[in-house]
Amino acid sequence: MTGISIQVSEENGFTILTISGPINSYTFTELQEKINKYAGKVNLAIHLGGVTTMTSAGIGVILAAIEDTEAAGKKIFIIAPSEIARLAMESTGFMDSFPILNSIKELQ
Repeated sequence: MTGISIQVSEENGFTILTISGPINSYTFTELQEKINKYAGKVNLAIHLGGVTTMTSAGIGVILAAIEDTEAAGKKIFIIAPSEIARLAMESTGFMDSFPILNSIKELQ
């Protein structure tokens, strides 16, 4: 089984977490630890273009990050989710809760 890859970068005043691989019951804690390091503290972008699997565990982590970041008055965006990530988000019935941008260039 392959693991998750999380790269951190900075651009346009945002901390960008670029996620690749599966987000599932085996990998969500690593994602949660990394996101919790930044959520609510900085403007955050979570790039999901390389996500190959996304279960409800990952959805929960991302929804919590959105809530924490917005509550702190910071900005948060989901960037270019893969088709698998997009379908997982749509399946929740809360698609409007995910602030989605098509590319990092749209961050402001």
